[in-house]
Amino acid sequence: MSMNPEREEFWQTIARSTIKERCKGIFNQELLSDVKFAVCCEGGSGSKTIPAHKFVLAISSPVFFAMFYGEMAERDCVEIPDCDYESLLEVLRFIYSDEVNINPCNVMEVLYLAKKYMLPTLAEKCSVYLKENLDASSVFLVLPQAQKYEEKDLLDHCWKRIETETVEAVKSDGFVAIERSVLEELVERD
Repeated sequence: MSMNPEREEFWQTIARSTIKERCKGIFNQELLSDVKFAVCCEGGSGSKTIPAHKFVLAISSPVFFAMFYGEMAERDCVEIPDCDYESLLEVLRFIYSDEVNINPCNVMEVLYLAKKYMLPTLAEKCSVYLKENLDASSVFLVLPQAQKYEEKDLLDHCWKRIETETVEAVKSDGFVAIERSVLEELVERD
């Protein structure tokens, strides 16, 4: 049996020993994909697509399961208007490999998508990243997000940081933009 060169290369590349390595091999690959995600580019200049595999997504997220195998199954192209390309790519990387590249620029959006698609392990990774990188200058930027996404440990960590570094936190740029409810809670605390 002879295969075309593209498929032969695929089999040589994908012939790995573990399912994790095989899934990593098909991440962001057109071959065998049965769904595409269309994501707006920065500045609203068109969109980019990310190829994916419904089965891999469905076994990772109840939201994707319902989207692709539920009564109202989605089509072959899904538009995602509420995120950027790089953040969705990291969420999909995590689904395919249990690996994610979190950084200060994408952590909040990856956390949002982890919550949206019910990926608690990824949400936890984001929360841990935020706790490890939290300082007085960023605490008032992280606190509202911790409240919004109901990340109790992260929320507690934010309040502890505010309590131990109050002067620095209040001098930060994030303090100027806090919501009234956060300010009221801050005043009620010691």
